[in-house]
Amino acid sequence: MALFGRSKEKKPRRHELLDIPIGSMIELSDPITFETSEAVSRTFELIERKKYESRALLRYMYLLEDEDDQVVLGVDRVGNTDEYELSRWIIDSEEELDEELPDSITLHYPDPDDDEEEIAVEYVKQEVTSATMTVVNSQELNEYDAELHEYTNEDGGLMSVELCGNWLTFYVGQSISRSDVEIYPAEEEAEYI
Repeated sequence: MALFGRSKEKKPRRHELLDIPIGSMIELSDPITFETSEAVSRTFELIERKKYESRALLRYMYLLEDEDDQVVLGVDRVGNTDEYELSRWIIDSEEELDEELPDSITLHYPDPDDDEEEIAVEYVKQEVTSATMTVVNSQELNEYDAELHEYTNEDGGLMSVELCGNWLTFYVGQSISRSDVEIYPAEEEAEYI
């Protein structure tokens, strides 16, 4: 207790899933990580984060990297609640927009049972959301206007297409549970520039 009954001001505690500092270590133990690496878990370093905000959206996309791969951890707030949905993504492609995004997109993957065959997976558009996107890495902080096109497939797979200017980034992913993620936050985030 401070002199004369005044209490010291305390900083609000950072939410464990939101605004994770650059340089933090994140361990993933979801089924996809297990399938791709045959390890129970893998630890990645957070090298960049994107924050999307609009009236109906708060989403973080954390770009994680280890010596072999890059993956993306997604955190979406459910409405205006204190509940969050987590997802694991890969960046499928990045390209310039040359025509409007269609209502369905079919991606082709190699058939694990036959090297000469492909498996076609159709993703159907669910919604489009305009948002402010803040991108932070160890060198800079930038803000952009973005549009998110959300797609799903019949197996519960997710695709999010980020449109920023005339540049598209295709994220393909799956929902994961909170128990699949362990976060070791960096003590401090370095200042940009």
